[in-house]
Amino acid sequence: MAWARFTVTDREAPRRAVAPGIHRTAATLAADAADRTPVLTGRLRAGWKAEPDGLDGRVSNDVEYARFVEYGTRRTRPAAMLGRALAWARSQV
Repeated sequence: MAWARFTVTDREAPRRAVAPGIHRTAATLAADAADRTPVLTGRLRAGWKAEPDGLDGRVSNDVEYARFVEYGTRRTRPAAMLGRALAWARSQV
């Protein structure tokens, strides 16, 4: 049996290779979350953004009441905009 020996010179190369796909996935998640967001004024829906975070992607919403709509309160049911978008994306893999 023949053996080969090699040395890894760049451990980040595989992550850099898939980073564009991760950034596209984050953008798709943000768009899907926006589509699933309930609308009264449109501010919450417009607040979704996807941005690169190094080699990863980040989906966020800076509207101060986004978490209350996402997770609900004692008086309101959760809308789970991002949660549902993420569940749908996972089901497509």
